[in-house]
Amino acid sequence: MPQQETTYLCARSALERGGFSFCAANVAVTNRPISQRFAYRCRRGFTLVELLVVIGIIALLIAMLLPALSKAREQSHRTGCLSNLRSLGQAMYLYCHSHRDRLPNSAPSGVWDDTLGGRALLELAANYTQPEIFHCPSDSDPVPTAITSCDYGPDSARVSYEFFAIWWPGKDGPILSRLRGQAPLAWDIDGGEKNPSPYQNHGLKGGNILISDGHAEWRNSKDWVSGNWPAPASDIYPKP
Repeated sequence: MPQQETTYLCARSALERGGFSFCAANVAVTNRPISQRFAYRCRRGFTLVELLVVIGIIALLIAMLLPALSKAREQSHRTGCLSNLRSLGQAMYLYCHSHRDRLPNSAPSGVWDDTLGGRALLELAANYTQPEIFHCPSDSDPVPTAITSCDYGPDSARVSYEFFAIWWPGKDGPILSRLRGQAPLAWDIDGGEKNPSPYQNHGLKGGNILISDGHAEWRNSKDWVSGNWPAPASDIYPKP
């Protein structure tokens, strides 16, 4: 007699007696489709060792991906920084057009004071560009909503970037056309610093520089004259 028929008769006999024997349980499992029987056997789940292996693989993948993601994020920030510096260059060109070709510097004539000279940056921010342009994407300081200062720090024109012209003597500051497209106009603060600085935007690797011909470029820290002074600023800067 076929196995299924035997099992069926066994189960029927047990049910007629009011009981439920192993035969009834056997027919319940045996008569299920193959896919259901496979799922029934595999319902036990993962063991602890298997879970630990999966977690280890995920942790390894994360460790491999994080450096690449960090590098991609910094590269994106550098690109945004270059864009900001080029926008500052355009703003300074407009400023020079309105100030007889002179770059921003509001210090009194003959006075060498970057704080006094830097007050001209407030006019630059108010009339020629937007506050967020003064902020490097890699800078941990908040993006300014208004430029209210020319000192280092938040909401300042120098929150992320240094400006060459404000270090010149007031009213006798640099004339744009005389720089012959070679002088640095603005750059990442402490971009050439060899030691960690709270003002650095890109760490010890270097910084971006805006050149007076309007283009901006990246320079490694070893190519700077000093921590906050890129080449060829020393060749152009007047001696007090």
